Amino acid sequence: MPDTLITTQKSTGLNWLRIIGIIVAALGAMVPLILPDSPFILVLASHAVIAAIVAVSLDMLTGNTGLLSFGHAGWFGLGAYTAGLLSQALTTEMLVIVPMAIVLAILLSWAVGQILVRQIGKAFAILTLAFSQVLYALVFVFSSYTGGEDGLQGVPVPTLLGFDVTEPKVWYWLLYVSLLASLYLALHIRRTPLGKAWLGIRENTERAYFIGLNVNLLKLLSYIFSSAMAAFAGSLFVLFNGATSPEILHWFESGKILMYVVLGGIGTIVGPALGAVVFTFAEHYISSYTDAWLIYFGALFVLIVIVAPGGIFGLLRPVWERLTQRNERGAP
Repeated sequence: MPDTLITTQKSTGLNWLRIIGIIVAALGAMVPLILPDSPFILVLASHAVIAAIVAVSLDMLTGNTGLLSFGHAGWFGLGAYTAGLLSQALTTEMLVIVPMAIVLAILLSWAVGQILVRQIGKAFAILTLAFSQVLYALVFVFSSYTGGEDGLQGVPVPTLLGFDVTEPKVWYWLLYVSLLASLYLALHIRRTPLGKAWLGIRENTERAYFIGLNVNLLKLLSYIFSSAMAAFAGSLFVLFNGATSPEILHWFESGKILMYVVLGGIGTIVGPALGAVVFTFAEHYISSYTDAWLIYFGALFVLIVIVAPGGIFGLLRPVWERLTQRNERGAP
């Protein structure tokens, strides 16, 4: 009887979580309808959605296996430049360009990851930074193709099933669906045996090794998943903007992506996406008032780490637990 009661309570909590998730997702999809006369806000929201996909991609690595990457912008930039160049040289069809960018990221991350995942701690983080800076330098080496310092300009208007994608609200919905799909994939994998094995590595790598898990292979799979999702976001970014620049490959951009994850809550999947949205809007509005916006962000970052180590999601977790507990007791 007690086991049945516990199972029922867990089921009730999950049902409420799904309902809240559906409501939040529906509200997010209504942004173009709520702000029909605010095209700039819609464009900013679209950039926030792309940032959220990148944040989820890094959490697929750091939040699952505990591997800290200081060069995640490299994969974001790789996806952007690949999609942009393919769009100029091959086709404007998104259903061709985006998968090709993802496949390239998978192949390259598999090759690079063979070396990186054998490193631990700071060595892995530093090597990821070095790799991203190599990609950054290659943009200037092959400036005749990439545009060098001026960036890749004149990316054609993308098409989806033969139709031009130009309307801001259509772009927002396309990006938003991509974010929801990324979140669903990340949450689904977390519940699979693969996801459980990743979490085991994060909690205790040595114990995972001694119980028979192929730690290096599992880390490599996490790195590939993470890189592919970041490249996916990068390909959407360049097609949405019609251009890109070397700055998206810079180490500063990697730091911003890491801040998304820490601000939202490492390992929570949904938290990093929320952190990316908050960061994107806050960065825009604070920087519009002062050039010293990094000082305020630094103070906010320190405050979050001290007061809420679990990030924004960690702050919301106690509220959720109280609501579910009250519901289980039948409290009004």
